[in-house]
Amino acid sequence: MSSNTAIVTVLYYEAPAGLIMHNEILTGLAVSESGRVMIPQQFRRGKSIIAVLEGECTILNSLGERVYAQKILG
Repeated sequence: MSSNTAIVTVLYYEAPAGLIMHNEILTGLAVSESGRVMIPQQFRRGKSIIAVLEGECTILNSLGERVYAQKILG
């Protein structure tokens, strides 16, 4: 991460009540004087952002993913 731009991985749910967590890598984002990464409004729209991680991260597993992957037995 340079002093002016950042690469981050954003974890989010679709708003208002998404059930599946998504992740996306954003590059070239501006960094404020206080050190906060500025996520564009057009990206934020329609999402409930739960975490912003520095760099390109790979999510190995997440809460609830096995619930949706299993077949319903009946």
